[in-house]
Amino acid sequence: MSTLESIFWHVLGYSAMPVIFIVGFIGVAAGSLWILSLGVDRDR
Repeated sequence: MSTLESIFWHVLGYSAMPVIFIVGFIGVAAGSLWILSLGVDRDR
């Protein structure tokens, strides 16, 4: 494996975990807001 490939895979490996956490957090937040908005609409 070349040096460039090694650097690429290291960057990919170290960036994957924070990206998964951030995307998961945004997904849960968006889903929660959507569910809450459905509840508010029913109460009106």
